[in-house]
Amino acid sequence: MRRKITHEENGGIMIISRLILIPFILLAGCFLFVTNALPDEKAQNESLGKLIAEALENNLQIAAVYNEWKAAEYKISSERSLPDPEARYSRFGEEVQTRVGPQENKYGASVKVPFPAKLIYRGKAQSARADMLGEKYESIKREVIRNVKFIYYDIFWVDKAIQVTEEEKSILESLEKVARRRYESNLSSQQDVVKIQVELSKLVDKLLILSKNRKSLESKLNVLLNRREKTLVAKVSGVEPAIFKYSIEELRKMSKDKNQDLLAAGIDIEKAEYEKTLARMEYFPDFNFGFDYIQVGSGYTMSSDDGQDAWMATVSITLPIWFGKNNARINEKESLLEASKNRFESAKSRVVNEIEDFYYKIRTNREIVTLYKTALIPQTQQSFETSKAAYESGKADFLDWLDSERVLLQTRLAYYKSIVDYMKAIAYLERIVGEDL
Repeated sequence: MRRKITHEENGGIMIISRLILIPFILLAGCFLFVTNALPDEKAQNESLGKLIAEALENNLQIAAVYNEWKAAEYKISSERSLPDPEARYSRFGEEVQTRVGPQENKYGASVKVPFPAKLIYRGKAQSARADMLGEKYESIKREVIRNVKFIYYDIFWVDKAIQVTEEEKSILESLEKVARRRYESNLSSQQDVVKIQVELSKLVDKLLILSKNRKSLESKLNVLLNRREKTLVAKVSGVEPAIFKYSIEELRKMSKDKNQDLLAAGIDIEKAEYEKTLARMEYFPDFNFGFDYIQVGSGYTMSSDDGQDAWMATVSITLPIWFGKNNARINEKESLLEASKNRFESAKSRVVNEIEDFYYKIRTNREIVTLYKTALIPQTQQSFETSKAAYESGKADFLDWLDSERVLLQTRLAYYKSIVDYMKAIAYLERIVGEDL
């Protein structure tokens, strides 16, 4: 026969319940305050393609490297051109008397002409430098794309974590009612109700942390996209595991043709070779061509050339006799050439190793995603439903049901985390290969 609850017991129960519910209500209020600032769940999902396009158009780092690349291209023409000619004017302070008259003014012009092949190789070296910056520009674009994808996938996980946690919170709230009814019917202890309320408080606290993490990710994305501070990012919920069907051999071949760091390192070797050849040409002389016109005043002779102006042409060459200086310059360029070759080999080894590393990470992560989807989540869901039904019918202990609920929550979150790890590994491999996969 069910024992009747006395007035004193009922008052004690009410006091305990209020003490438990007060912090929970406060946390719930904080949660509602934070979630009001989040994008509406019914809002249109954020598109990864649009975010990438916006980043490529507005990212300041991409813009800076682009302008450096264009500046290097503009400089090619000046490196191939002759130096500016020089114009001269001289006024004789004291006229120099000649047989045909006094010299009054002197006009002149000259131009320095480097050894012809020097201009060619200067242009080639600058052109190679411009090509390097062009590859750097493409490399920065790939880097920004990877970073956008990383943040996008992290936001996806946070949004899914918020969604799953809210669903678990709803489940606990419904089961709290069951526990209250069972307690009121004297079928379970008050501790069951208290434990559920504690778990609810933990979930609310977790939702607050997830909301803060999302704000941090939004700030990072806004910096990449050069958006205004505190611009909201719509919810991300449409990430599906991509199909990956490439072999290691295909990836290595793609990286040789597409990896911007490898291409830039190869062009750097070419540039260093041009500069070494240019250094050797310092042993060849440069030329200087000049012309002077002398204005002569009227003389005092009856000669036909009296007062006739004079002119002269000059040719000069440099004498590269400082062999020590020239040898040091050649040695410098040879060392820089070897350094460029070392960087290329280092980059090639790094690319090969990273391709192999992330290839197997992608395969492993894909298997983990499949395992969670086909086995772990259905099993934990079934276990939870069984424990829930057993608890509601009084055939199972409350702790058994609570453990099954925790395992289900952790399994669902781990499933979405495995998707994020899988997609991030593909994004990183795309950066290594230099092309979308």
